[in-house]
Amino acid sequence: MIISATLLFLQAAVLTPPNLVIRQGQTVKVVPVVGTVHGSYVRADLLAAALGGTVADAPNDHYRVNLGDTRIEVTEGVPFLRADSVIVPLGMPPLRSGRTFLLPYQIVAAIIPRYATGFNYDLSTRELMMFSSLARRGPDPVPERPVQSSEPLAAQTEAPRPRAARTGQRRMVVIDAGHGGPDNGMSGPIIGGPRVVEKQITLSVSRLITQELRDAGVDVLMTRTTDTLIALSDRGRIANRNKADLFVSIHVNATGGRGAAAARERGYETYFLAEAKSEDARRVEQMENEAVKFETGANAPKGDPLSFIINDMAQNEHLRESNDLAETIQQGFRSFHPGRDRGVQQANFAVLRGSYMPAVLVEIGFGTNSDEAAYLSDGGNQRQIARSVARSILDYLEHYEARVGNGSR
Repeated sequence: MIISATLLFLQAAVLTPPNLVIRQGQTVKVVPVVGTVHGSYVRADLLAAALGGTVADAPNDHYRVNLGDTRIEVTEGVPFLRADSVIVPLGMPPLRSGRTFLLPYQIVAAIIPRYATGFNYDLSTRELMMFSSLARRGPDPVPERPVQSSEPLAAQTEAPRPRAARTGQRRMVVIDAGHGGPDNGMSGPIIGGPRVVEKQITLSVSRLITQELRDAGVDVLMTRTTDTLIALSDRGRIANRNKADLFVSIHVNATGGRGAAAARERGYETYFLAEAKSEDARRVEQMENEAVKFETGANAPKGDPLSFIINDMAQNEHLRESNDLAETIQQGFRSFHPGRDRGVQQANFAVLRGSYMPAVLVEIGFGTNSDEAAYLSDGGNQRQIARSVARSILDYLEHYEARVGNGSR
């Protein structure tokens, strides 16, 4: 849903004009582009007026832009918007300016053309084209291909492409690329090899998983599509708000030491949410949960005891299913991954706590190991990992449907 829009925005952001030109036939309207320390913005009220829409304050400190039957809601400082019922990540947060809002230029270049009929952003002229009266439409079901890695492809057997899902209804899967923004995650390796940064590897692999699943007919939402920070507690909420059937978080592992012995640690493992049973699981839990230090006080999870009890009950309902999903993903890696099979593990990951559906965290390899850092940096290997995860998700959904019957949750 979001990949092609984000790629378009990244291209357009470099070439943002001093004014936004809106063209409908021979009629031309101009909206000033506002430069800020964050990047380029347009005033919501001026944009809506030029497009024949309206703006208004909405409940809970939201600000609403209405374009025909399409409704876009934003919140000051929050790098997401709601386009009708869909949550869309933003590269920059909306800002308040007096009594109106400043909207990131991404909304002009990518969001409006995607969610409202009658618009197209011409990248060559950097103009927003209006073709007809406003009416709502859904997102384009055929996004662009993710950018391929420049690394040479490994000499290996290509993993089979995931087959189309044979489920009774379309399913929604949320793919979470671990870390992002100021939170780089792990970096490595310890000794020699190409340098890897976790947030970059996870985003690349997550994009590929998303494409594989969409090609197989599954609806997919990524918690982040750019290098931006998403609070751990918000990632599960994104899945809940969009009524996701599965939540899969992608990560790169790191050893707990810095010596030669630690540098030899390697392998893959898949976690579901439960109390950690081993010291190593507790180490990984602590490492991944440290991302909370990058969050503001407003985004940090609250310690309300009643909320904890309710959350625990909701998550326990999906414990067995999460375990089954983890086993399926782990089994898929065994046929090709050069690292050690470290098995299915359990730990109390913050990113999994708020997701009320089967949810797993996948450690696709050790970036602290020089051989696995090189393996994870290779574009061909990333695609093979992505196809394996996507195929495992489809297998799990098929088995789930067989157990509970088509159409049931």
